[in-house]
Amino acid sequence: MAAPVRHDRRVLLHVDMDAFYAAVEIRENPELKGKPVVVGADPHKHPRGVVLTASYEARKFGVRSAMSCVQAVRLCPDAVFVPPHFELYGRVSSEIMELLRGFADHLQPTGIEEGYLDVTTRCGGDYNRARELALEVKAAVRKEQRLTCSVGIAPTKAAAKIASDFEKPDGLTVVLPDHIVEFLTPFSVRKILGVGPKTADRFKEIDLETIGDVQQYNRQDLVELFGAFGEYVHDVAMGRDTGEVVEPSGPPESISTETTFEHDLAGYESVWPELEALVKSLHEQLRQEKYAFRTVTLKAKYSNFEIHTRSRSLKIHTTDLEPILVLSQMLLREVLVPGRKVRLIGVRLSNLQDHVAPQATLAKWSSVSRT
Repeated sequence: MAAPVRHDRRVLLHVDMDAFYAAVEIRENPELKGKPVVVGADPHKHPRGVVLTASYEARKFGVRSAMSCVQAVRLCPDAVFVPPHFELYGRVSSEIMELLRGFADHLQPTGIEEGYLDVTTRCGGDYNRARELALEVKAAVRKEQRLTCSVGIAPTKAAAKIASDFEKPDGLTVVLPDHIVEFLTPFSVRKILGVGPKTADRFKEIDLETIGDVQQYNRQDLVELFGAFGEYVHDVAMGRDTGEVVEPSGPPESISTETTFEHDLAGYESVWPELEALVKSLHEQLRQEKYAFRTVTLKAKYSNFEIHTRSRSLKIHTTDLEPILVLSQMLLREVLVPGRKVRLIGVRLSNLQDHVAPQATLAKWSSVSRT
């Protein structure tokens, strides 16, 4: 087996907040401390709600994100359900990212609760210094936000992200360059970014279930089977992926979110509450990253895995939540088929631009295109 590339002692951190939404709610209401907190609709009042996140006390009972709240209360009868406060989460996230920026050579936020820090120059390639820096990061987050985070340190982004999840909550895991292959070996291939359930099933057909299995597999055979993606997966497994920590330099092509239901749902009244929660979460990301959008796309996957999408574009760019809600409702009504159950729902915002201009009024919205 070839030795991993050292990348000139590159040092990357992945910082991941612990049970972020739930932790913020507990911080704001100390009476919740130590209780199994679930951020999501109370299933006794809104039986179609989904879990956005859960405290570690609730996770011990098997409660997980995207699970139905009904299932959550079955697993954890004493769960305390708290409605989400997206504006609060966005504000706290912005403050955390600004804090992290002070520790990094380069910072790449990758969501409302996580981000990569390149600290190679700051640490001079010294992993002992990187560990000290990570402890400083954790202490600053605890002091300034009264929250905890977990940190992974590694020479690659993929390994750093896996490491940050290794000892949650409040964890710190260091993966030295000489030990990256050994560290990655036991993890499931699902830990590799981009390997979803369907890809994992394809890997399983050729007996690739762990990253260690990928390490032992012939690289060229993997490329022939999966093309460039196979090359990427093998590079990740061998600690050779060279993805850089890239500072945001303008809006991406789109931002999106989706959820697969624990049980297939039928009808607008069942699906809309789930979609509404996704829309509000995505809008908070839009607001946090200071983008305006013009196009909303809805994606629905049916129980037979058939996928339908619909899009609508506005005449103007906006950062407002209401047009996303309105267009999502319209698109959902268009995409639903009587008698067909939905397995997955998702929403995407595209035609993004940096938000610098004053926002137009609600009266100026108008859907101008439809696909």
